[in-house]
Amino acid sequence: MDDFTIYRQQRNYSDKTIKTQNNSISRFKNWCIAQSINLEKITYNQVLQFIDSERQRGIANQSIINEINAIRVYFDYLQESGIIGQNVIKRVKIRQSGKKVTSEILTQEQLENVYQNFLTLPQWEQGKLHKRNTVILGLLVYQGVTSGEIAKLEAGHINLMEGKVYIPASRKSNARTLKLQANQILPFKNYIEKLNSGSCLFPTQKHSDMISTIVQQIKKQNPEIRDSRQIRSSVIMNWLKSNNIRQVQYMAGHKKIKSTEQYRNQDLTDLSKQLELFHPLK
Repeated sequence: MDDFTIYRQQRNYSDKTIKTQNNSISRFKNWCIAQSINLEKITYNQVLQFIDSERQRGIANQSIINEINAIRVYFDYLQESGIIGQNVIKRVKIRQSGKKVTSEILTQEQLENVYQNFLTLPQWEQGKLHKRNTVILGLLVYQGVTSGEIAKLEAGHINLMEGKVYIPASRKSNARTLKLQANQILPFKNYIEKLNSGSCLFPTQKHSDMISTIVQQIKKQNPEIRDSRQIRSSVIMNWLKSNNIRQVQYMAGHKKIKSTEQYRNQDLTDLSKQLELFHPLK
């Protein structure tokens, strides 16, 4: 195992993230070689040239942001190892207005309808995992959890007597305790009583795939649904209508207040439009 991999593991990067980062870093290294650029002495303007070359190749803006984030981690490692004196990648900022806020925000009523429609599916339409999927969908539309947070949930995190769920901290979010809605209690009770495999609440190898499958199921009844990120964005936007920003920061698990402010500052009349990424120099 190389030192860079150990460096990231010590900082709680997952194996999947490390693999994705490696692909981005390899692409960047190959570009530097093709341009006869010494990676350890690369300049700010040369990094911008790399970004432009990726855009010319048709790489999506969000993918470029992910690439730069991976390269920044690599340069952090080089700097801390004494290989380079400064991390020039830290100066590169690709501005994204309204980051993480998706189009077509759903109202609270729409979200509740999505859950109720799925909860009350006819018996012949319910698969063997319907009980589990109902519980997960409730966590998405009422507590706005992410797939990474769902992966960390254990049976002991659910307090049905008090009607609360404890969501553990992750690398990207803070821990918090949120209230369960009344119509979540019975599905949780039925599911937990039948759970007989360890402490993990939703045992599976890929929780992101599990969420995607549930979203595909609810899209059949609710074509306005796009993905789980749209659901989470809608939950947070709806919270902001009746709670102050610090409360919503806690409820959403945001580590920084600016993450919550990005939702509050959105122009609600323009949410149906895709938000534009700007060139770092603009």
